[in-house]
Amino acid sequence: MHFIEKPETAFFFASVFSGLLVLIGGAFLYIKQFNKLRADEPFLFKTTRKSFIVLIALIVTFIGGYSAIIAEKALHYQIDFNSIIGPVLFLGSLFVLATAYLTVSMFRRQLKSRKILRRQAYHDYMTRLPNRRMFTEELERTIAESKKTDELFTVIFLDLLNFKKVNDSFGHYFGDKILIKVSKRLLMSCGKNALVSRIGGDDFTILFKGLNPHQSIKKLETVRHELLQPFKIDDIRFSLDASYGVYTSIRKENIGPNEIINRANIAMRRSKKRGKNVLTIYTKAMNTPTYDILQFESNFKTAIKQDQFNLVYQPQFNIQNGITLSGFEALVRWHHPERGMISPAEFIPQAEETGLIVDLDRLVLKKACSMWSSCIADRGPCKGIHLSVNFSAKHITEPAMLKETEEIITKFGIPAETLHIELTESAFIGNPELAAIKLRALNEFGVHCAIDDFGTGYSSLAYLSNFPSQSLKIDMSFVQGIETDTNKRKLIESIIKLTHGLNMSAIAEGVETEEQLQILIELGCDVVQGFYLGKPLSEQEAKDLMITSEKAPV
Repeated sequence: MHFIEKPETAFFFASVFSGLLVLIGGAFLYIKQFNKLRADEPFLFKTTRKSFIVLIALIVTFIGGYSAIIAEKALHYQIDFNSIIGPVLFLGSLFVLATAYLTVSMFRRQLKSRKILRRQAYHDYMTRLPNRRMFTEELERTIAESKKTDELFTVIFLDLLNFKKVNDSFGHYFGDKILIKVSKRLLMSCGKNALVSRIGGDDFTILFKGLNPHQSIKKLETVRHELLQPFKIDDIRFSLDASYGVYTSIRKENIGPNEIINRANIAMRRSKKRGKNVLTIYTKAMNTPTYDILQFESNFKTAIKQDQFNLVYQPQFNIQNGITLSGFEALVRWHHPERGMISPAEFIPQAEETGLIVDLDRLVLKKACSMWSSCIADRGPCKGIHLSVNFSAKHITEPAMLKETEEIITKFGIPAETLHIELTESAFIGNPELAAIKLRALNEFGVHCAIDDFGTGYSSLAYLSNFPSQSLKIDMSFVQGIETDTNKRKLIESIIKLTHGLNMSAIAEGVETEEQLQILIELGCDVVQGFYLGKPLSEQEAKDLMITSEKAPV
């Protein structure tokens, strides 16, 4: 090894030899990573394969050059180092360039991935609109700016009313197309300065900045007019209705973005109650200590999951030719673990307003049919005795209502003719054609239908003859005071005659005294219910009453 006796030569070859070891180690690590990438991440392997191959090829070339220098000197060849250094430096520049290219490419991919992830985190995947997270953050910035500049802003909460029916009728693919079209219309009608977002399902929010309340409402009218125009998808034309809730900012009001969205939501739900395509501006009067929509929805859904709802059974009695048991009306009760018994007068209206009444209807039907099935198993067919269950106006419009009702009846093995479905007048007045179709289908299946709370609506006589119902319930407000009010007596008499003329039976609610009962018998009423003859009973008490009624009249 005399060729490295000189210090400068020894240092040179030590550097070359060290570089060779580094290159071999680097090549080994790159090849190992290359193979791991090919096995674990095929997609990433395809996108980086060329860069890795070029890089490994340059390293191998370097290894060859360094090895040649050592080998030639060790074998006593005369080497012109000037001719070697030039190509080595050139290869070094190529190696640096390839490394830089690979590094930059990796950073670009990472930045692109982060951009995609950020977009997914802040935008709705289908409509490409900002999602609730982005809307909330932007609203938070707007609130902060308004405190400094006193600039006003408005938040709109928009809900598509009959969108669920579209999904149920045509499928989610069709529904997705509608949401995309709605999004485009909202963007077009709101303009560039508004932030339009989809915060979930068929709910959208809009943020107008720098507009006073009057300007915001005028802008919203443009939006409403645009959404009222018919939609056409796959040669199908249809219209959508919406409800609008409006929150307008108030100077020096210190509330956060989530509370503002909640207030716009409260106003939107008030719009739903008032009708279709209605807008309501939020006022503080809408907040009451006992009325928190979001909290109610959460408690109500929990109550259904935890089986906090129980049924009691209000007896009904035939009153012509003696008093005999006619059947029972299933009534729901909410046993809250903290508040105790919650009155139906409190939770039923809220359930109707939020749309949760449909879930409650299904639960009541299942529980009532389960009880009725148990009665049939214990005492045989319930001839001449029926069980009544109430359906809300919202439930009658559900596309799956008929199918679900038939499935539940079949599941529990109940004779369809012993089940009575009671529907309030609002179910008929809101959509009379649909209601008539649903009632006919129920009748064909064997279910008996009744019109509940008759006389509390506005168009009863105009629609009554069109509905295939078998009985009519006279609202208790007409029965109360019948002893002294001759006008009420004449009104009830007219209703009973009308009912009989349509081949229907008349049922009176709220009978609480002997005198009321006697008057109704004289007027020809067929069936009554009320505290005078029987209070709501538990399941076992209802079964005991059925057994007692078989032995002797009530």
